[in-house]
Amino acid sequence: MPQPLTSIPLILLTIAAALSSVTALRRLGTPEGQRTGLTLQHTLVGVITLGCAAIFCFRWLILHESWQPLQAHVDGLLLIGTLLAGSILFIQARPRLFGLSAFALPLLTLILAWGICAALWTYRAFNLDSFQPVWIGFHTGSTYLGLLSCMIGAGAGAMYLFVQHRLKSKIHLPGTMPLASLETLETLIIRAATLGFVLLTLSLITGLIIVTQTVRETALGPSWWTSPKVWLATAAWATYALLLNVRYATSFRGRRAAWLAIGGLVLLLATYGAVEAIEGRAAREKATANTSAMIQPEARPCAS
Repeated sequence: MPQPLTSIPLILLTIAAALSSVTALRRLGTPEGQRTGLTLQHTLVGVITLGCAAIFCFRWLILHESWQPLQAHVDGLLLIGTLLAGSILFIQARPRLFGLSAFALPLLTLILAWGICAALWTYRAFNLDSFQPVWIGFHTGSTYLGLLSCMIGAGAGAMYLFVQHRLKSKIHLPGTMPLASLETLETLIIRAATLGFVLLTLSLITGLIIVTQTVRETALGPSWWTSPKVWLATAAWATYALLLNVRYATSFRGRRAAWLAIGGLVLLLATYGAVEAIEGRAAREKATANTSAMIQPEARPCAS
């Protein structure tokens, strides 16, 4: 059910995120006055952080009135938006990470735009009555926090490719602050991948427990192991497992590690897309079946 108190502020925050993304990209390529637009960028990201946190707390404490804050997909996206915006505020205050916000802010815009879709058109509450709430709490929390870590790693990977291209092309803009070094970005990729791997592992384990205990009540059905959701999630997990070993395998360091971080995020987003498609179809089929049962006339005995 669409809720204006969620969707309208999300639309405004998405516009603010898009504007801050444009500002960060302009600052990245401005040959003079690298502080141009910095105040605006800081203000917008601060407003987004507070706005996402306020909507998340409103839904959790007032709308849901439950200890479980993640009761729908939009709640998880709001959690990611709050933490990602807060991380960008931290990044903007670190000169060693100059330029990274220009690659993280478009991801923040994507998350908030996704939140609008989840609030307006594809809203569907999680089925929290099918299994123990503790398991679903661990599963949803680790899933969304793992996605957040992977998004930070992918943003660092995209910037790594950008900085490497500039170095190879010998592009230098006088008057600008030096961008984050390749070594710093590679370290950030590894750390984000490590945290993401741990959280995704927890998500897969708890998800396996949930599916095997309630297989008849879930949208995946008895053949859950053949679901695209399971295969894509496993592929993303394997990608980040490979990223953990880049320090020990020189063939996967640097540029290849950056591409692995980006590819892992793409797999995760595809997993979420598969989840929405599968569960959305199951919900529509269930609604159709319930409607048909309601309008079907009752059978009456024939008169003899």
